[in-house]
Amino acid sequence: MTGTSAALRLIEHGFVQLGASLDLQPTASGTWNDSGLQVTLPVAGTYELDASVRAAISATSPVNTFISARLWDVTAGAVVPGSETIVHQISLAASAGVITSGLNVTGPIQVEYAVPGAHVVRLQGRRVNATGASLGASILANTDGRTTLRFTRIA
Repeated sequence: MTGTSAALRLIEHGFVQLGASLDLQPTASGTWNDSGLQVTLPVAGTYELDASVRAAISATSPVNTFISARLWDVTAGAVVPGSETIVHQISLAASAGVITSGLNVTGPIQVEYAVPGAHVVRLQGRRVNATGASLGASILANTDGRTTLRFTRIA
């Protein structure tokens, strides 16, 4: 290897897992909730942010309810642009009988994000009852599947 140490570029990166599930049911529909999942982007630069959000929701027909997630820049007090996503939705029409459904899925968030210095980024989640109401709604963290957040500085 030739060159000097000034030619070396150290890559800032990190990975965290949600330590405990986030119950979205107790708060009002549409309310954003902070999860315990956050990372600190250590220096100025452009980062790839990659989240895997596991969510579970249950409901009885007729209903249209969903869980969405986003990344929140705590330092800037703003949403990370382009990070909002619907993770899971149940839409059950009225039928001759009542249908109760409960499912869990995992959805991604993948964005590039530039910061002028160190910034804290946190995962937030909410449930929205467009029609009817959910019976339960959570962002999950257990041995059946994790909710994770990672970052890599790319510039």
